Amino acid sequence: MNWKKAATILLGCALVGAVLVGCGGQQAAQKDNNQDGKNIVKVGLLTRQNLSEDKLNSLLKEKESSGQAMIVTYYDNLSAMQMGLDAGNIQSMRIYKSVATYLTDRNNNLVVKEVADHPMDEFCFGVRKEDEKLQADLNRVIADMKADGTLEKLSKEYVTALKKGEEPPAVTLPFQPGDVPLRIAVTGDLPPLDLVKADGSAAGFNTAILAEIGKRLRCSIEVVQVASGGRAATLTSKKADVVFWTVVPVEKKANNEAVGIKGLFMPRDADVPEGMALTDSYFSDEVVDVAKK
Repeated sequence: MNWKKAATILLGCALVGAVLVGCGGQQAAQKDNNQDGKNIVKVGLLTRQNLSEDKLNSLLKEKESSGQAMIVTYYDNLSAMQMGLDAGNIQSMRIYKSVATYLTDRNNNLVVKEVADHPMDEFCFGVRKEDEKLQADLNRVIADMKADGTLEKLSKEYVTALKKGEEPPAVTLPFQPGDVPLRIAVTGDLPPLDLVKADGSAAGFNTAILAEIGKRLRCSIEVVQVASGGRAATLTSKKADVVFWTVVPVEKKANNEAVGIKGLFMPRDADVPEGMALTDSYFSDEVVDVAKK
């Protein structure tokens, strides 16, 4: 199977929520002063789907406090964002805690800092709306994997139980010649969630999930390279049948309105393109900052 270095995993609504909420509270990043005397916090994020960098920075400007402002820079992949941090273009990278732990375990010059209110993302799959049977099949497999402990076992093996410096195990994806495969868009640049090793072998938690799904659905799995900004097009053009997605865990007010963090309106499908349907979630992770010591 021809593996290429992919661009990035999808960072869901919680990353935006984390930025919007954190802007007025305690910041994990270092701070500079601009000409107006405000503290400028420069944060890196992986490229989003439906929210442009200009639009996000416009929203942040509306929410900034009198003495503090935040500027977000998008990066197409984790490697580029790390280079931005090293060059001083940003003061922190806002990423998942599992990824942050992986990075700091291998680089003593980095430190993990919590974001105000401890925002979370839930991981799920995106499929075309018309593929209702596929959505139902994936939901059934996710429910079965939760019930029999498989999801917990895989998350420990590939994420939480990794020893310092240890790499996630390689994964063998089910494939039978002549079989019509289920094509799933993945990344290879966000360990330990998604990783393509130097020898080209697939590894990481999400890949292990794919392998288990293939076994339970009795189908071959084929991976498709995807860039951060091209996920919806990959799905709607039918170059892939499934994409990875992340969403803010839904909370309910008394009036049954779906909200995100601290009253920030953020329905579960806020960043979902038209024509896409979401499965149930199979994993959750906290959003944190990674900065230089």
